[in-house]
Amino acid sequence: MRPLRFWLRTERRDRDLDNELRFHIDQHVRDLMAKGVPQERARRQALIELGGVDQIKERVRESRVGGSLDRVRCDARDAWRALRRTPGTALTAVALVALVIGGNTTLFSMIHGILAKPARGVQAGHLVTLQPRTAGRVSFGHSYPDYLDYVAESRTFNHLLACDFASFTVGVPDGTYAFRGTKVTANYFDTLGVKLVRGRSFTDAESRLDASGLVAVVSYRVWQEQFSGIDAIIGRPITIDGHPATVVGVAPAGFQGTTLVELSQIWVPLLAYARIEGTERALDDRGRGSLFAIGQLAPGMSMAEAQAELSSIGGRLTATYPQTNQQRAVRTVPYSMTAGGNSLISERGGMFLAICSVITTLTVLIVCANVANLMLARAAVRQRETALRRSLGASRIAIVRSLLFEGLIVSAIACLSAYVFASWTARAVVRLFPPATGGAAMPLDFSPDWRVASYAMLVALLGTVTFTLPPAFRVWRQDLLPFLRAGEQGVVPGRSTLSTVLVIVQLAFAVLLLTSAGLAYRSIDLISTRNLGFPRENLLLATISTTGAATGTEASLGMIERVRERMSGAHGVRAVSYARFVPTMPGSLWPDQPIRVPGMNVPVRAWLNYVGPDYLQVLALSPAAGREFSGTDSAAQPVAMINRDLADALWPGEPAIGRTLLLGAEQRPLEVVAVAPNALYSGYGTQARPNFILLPERQRRGAVPGLISLYIRHTGSLDAAAAEIRRALRDVDTRIPIVYMRTLDTELDAATWPVRFIYILLTLFAGGSLLIATAGQYAVIAFDVRRRTRDFGVRMALGASSNQIISSVLRQGLVWSVSGLASGFVLSAAIGQALRGVLFGITPTDPGTYIGVLTVLFAASLLACLIPARRAARISPMQALRHD
Repeated sequence: MRPLRFWLRTERRDRDLDNELRFHIDQHVRDLMAKGVPQERARRQALIELGGVDQIKERVRESRVGGSLDRVRCDARDAWRALRRTPGTALTAVALVALVIGGNTTLFSMIHGILAKPARGVQAGHLVTLQPRTAGRVSFGHSYPDYLDYVAESRTFNHLLACDFASFTVGVPDGTYAFRGTKVTANYFDTLGVKLVRGRSFTDAESRLDASGLVAVVSYRVWQEQFSGIDAIIGRPITIDGHPATVVGVAPAGFQGTTLVELSQIWVPLLAYARIEGTERALDDRGRGSLFAIGQLAPGMSMAEAQAELSSIGGRLTATYPQTNQQRAVRTVPYSMTAGGNSLISERGGMFLAICSVITTLTVLIVCANVANLMLARAAVRQRETALRRSLGASRIAIVRSLLFEGLIVSAIACLSAYVFASWTARAVVRLFPPATGGAAMPLDFSPDWRVASYAMLVALLGTVTFTLPPAFRVWRQDLLPFLRAGEQGVVPGRSTLSTVLVIVQLAFAVLLLTSAGLAYRSIDLISTRNLGFPRENLLLATISTTGAATGTEASLGMIERVRERMSGAHGVRAVSYARFVPTMPGSLWPDQPIRVPGMNVPVRAWLNYVGPDYLQVLALSPAAGREFSGTDSAAQPVAMINRDLADALWPGEPAIGRTLLLGAEQRPLEVVAVAPNALYSGYGTQARPNFILLPERQRRGAVPGLISLYIRHTGSLDAAAAEIRRALRDVDTRIPIVYMRTLDTELDAATWPVRFIYILLTLFAGGSLLIATAGQYAVIAFDVRRRTRDFGVRMALGASSNQIISSVLRQGLVWSVSGLASGFVLSAAIGQALRGVLFGITPTDPGTYIGVLTVLFAASLLACLIPARRAARISPMQALRHD
């Protein structure tokens, strides 16, 4: 602290140094005068022998404790004064750097919030997600027997939980509700470090198959809304899927489970629920996996050790159970809200991260190139000043150091502004995300933390080094003599090759970002305008649950049919049907089944759905041949409806009605009773001509009461149709809740949100890069025009016209534009493959996109060049030549 206090007292130190030097000079003068030297001559001789007061002061300052800090202070002060002399350039540089740091910090906050943050309330310090993989790809989940083997054989985990997501029909005193929930092992809350605000967690006895009664933990929201936050919540009876249960605990506020999209409001013991539901046999099937597993590492254990142990256990399971565990593996990954399961983020999170990394890198480079051009122009204007400083003794290193401090000041101010900007945009961007399963808002938190702040400072530091190097390089190579001659202009003629290269580079990066944004836009446009084969307007989807109201398959089907009949006669409703799966993207819910005909060796793949009567009618379609399903179709006489493409694949050129096809691996025979028109019954398929097979809901094997979606084609308002659905459910059975209600457009938009999200990001960054690149090109052209003022004046004095001057400037600017566009298109073709996985209907080399980008950028470049070109054409020859 003493050196620091000494360093801070600069005025006192300088005063003491002046007094000390004055004492030594006066003493030496007295000594000379004692030898007979006159006073004036003695003082002059003393100063000469001393070697210069200012030089001595500098040497003393450098030799002091804290001398380096003193130089830093002086350099920072000089840099601040230099920036204040050119406020326009300084503010422009700050704005550009703040823009890129703010945008990149916001993007990093989003990536961190989605891919790395734990769920709210979870203590994730030592948690690891056990990610199931089959044949090298992320698969759906673990089987319960495999989980038990992991628990029994693992030594690297303190705790290992398993859970399965479900939808529950919950009866509480004020009504019946559909809640997303989780079936969990007894150690669920203890492993996650979640402390319940009321009651307790589950005991081992409550989780065993012979447990005496079903218990539940409810969320804080359910406690407040459905139970009015009463203190006597513990021990309250409720019903879960028609079974009596008791509330034993309340989760803390904000905790909704472990994943991003499967938000839970109620938790029940896994084995006890399976016993009550009669699904123990399915739970014990090693070939069926739906469990999500999280482990808590034991003290001193690393994730690599856990991975090695699980790989060893997995190898033994494969050898012991080759029929079910072949090609199965487990990968340990740090726990986060999106680390497990077969969600789109789990499968393509790395690709999204790569795309975002490319975006951030490109925008940083574009802005750094632009700020570097500003600094180069500023350095060119200050060349005479720099030459004078060097002639007076300043070293190259000292001048470069001052330039570095100017960049640090710019970056520091920009970094603070960017952090404020990122904090604001992080809260606003959450609204861009679609709802999670069941329509609830995703629990996203993009607020910047210390990691985000560190990232912002790192970007600022790298940016500072990047945009201060070009002017520093110019200063290092600068020759003094031309700028010290009397009458010499402050700016010498000639162009900066480095500035030209930077303009071309930022144009190339702008092309790359604009091309990526254009590809995403074209993809979304094709999705939005694609013909599904039936009208999507006035089609309402309502997912309901019969679990708590029906005791078996027939009762469930009877309720669904009564709801359909009740809705069919409602005002403003044209047609009603139902289906097991909603039209989302194939591969998420729709089963993909092999279809054969007798004598066929290689099966045809088709998407399968179970539907109700009038399914085609509610889609405003009619069978191309045959009949629709009716209420009399049953499992005793299995029938099927196929689309035209599948009929042509199975019986080309022949009628399909009355033929028999074989479904699935067991080759179940089905009679074709209808050929449906070709339509995208499952939404946005990746195949050009997907195959579909539709079966009556009554033929679904092992059907139990559960979720099913009503399709309502209405003619009135959406609110009126929704009210009719609620009245129909209330009339049939008050225990049937609505799980999720939405239009078909909303359903399809939610299925394509990754493409839309990437498009929004790319558009924002591409628009910013276009403005920055255009401004950068304008700045360089304008500075080049300023340096060539004398040249233009001479040419106009010799007879050159204004059009010739404009053409000369435009020619130079457009050469740079063409070079940047060509380089950008090459980069786009090379890097555009990263978007292939999320593009729909187009390739990364889509000609329409490239033509549009070429038009936009060429127009922007032409504008950037035309303004300074017209300014050059208005130069007065007499004014330009006045100083010669």
